[in-house]
Amino acid sequence: MSEDKKLLVVFGATGIQGGSVVRAILADPAASKQFNIRAVTRDPSKQAAKTLAQQGVELMKADLEDKDSLRLAIKDAYAVFAVTNFWETFDAAAETRQGMNVADIAKELDVKHLIWSSLPSISRITNDKLTGVVHFDSKARVDDYIRQLSIPHTIVTLAIYATFFFEILTPLPTTPPSYMLAFSEPASAQTKVPIIDPTADLGKFVKGILLNPGKSLGQNCNVAGKEYTFEDIIAVAKGTGVDISFQSVDKETFKAGMATKGFPDVVCEGVSQAAQYIQEYGYFGGAGFEESHKASQ
Repeated sequence: MSEDKKLLVVFGATGIQGGSVVRAILADPAASKQFNIRAVTRDPSKQAAKTLAQQGVELMKADLEDKDSLRLAIKDAYAVFAVTNFWETFDAAAETRQGMNVADIAKELDVKHLIWSSLPSISRITNDKLTGVVHFDSKARVDDYIRQLSIPHTIVTLAIYATFFFEILTPLPTTPPSYMLAFSEPASAQTKVPIIDPTADLGKFVKGILLNPGKSLGQNCNVAGKEYTFEDIIAVAKGTGVDISFQSVDKETFKAGMATKGFPDVVCEGVSQAAQYIQEYGYFGGAGFEESHKASQ
């Protein structure tokens, strides 16, 4: 590893977000000249991890619940990209705890730039009217903790994954196959949702943040590719030959539909409240995401 480069530690480096960050740094001559990458994974024997090692990335095994392992992972880091995965445990308290653990060690080891992947604080934005979107609030609580510790940071608040809408599609018994995109009331075909393709785009935003830290230190950046109505999403799908229709359904019907796809109740309730939140407050609570596009230039 080059001694004159700064060390960037990337959590979840074999996953969607961390993987996007690693690829963006490796592919950019300016960024790869400036940073060595240490990829943190729970399983260095994974093929994705081995592929990173072949590209000159240092692999490090660590567990977000174990502060000693985090100390080793973050040792000597100039910058850290941190993300937690609610979908692995469906445990909001664990996710908050894991994010705080990374923040504690980043503070202790004097990390110069912690980039934390977050989601909107729906409880706060709605003045506790909607408190059931626990997989958003669990990340947003870590935002407050990072600020409270006065760590040099940038918080990236992500839009909805493009793939999410395809995961909740209901196949219809038609020939050729067609699908229904049902979403909980009060959402309608005109409801606007900001979308990100994290695999393709998140790394570019994070790379921009790392290369121009002065622009984003201490900031919260809302990150999205583009805003779509449900009507737009359906038009895009039709353009690729997939026949989808949209239907706004009552909350109980929506939750029952998600439950049949294997989602636990905490997620079914969370997503149905998120639908109400997006309709009434806007996904980013009324804020835009233009700044993130500037950061990635």
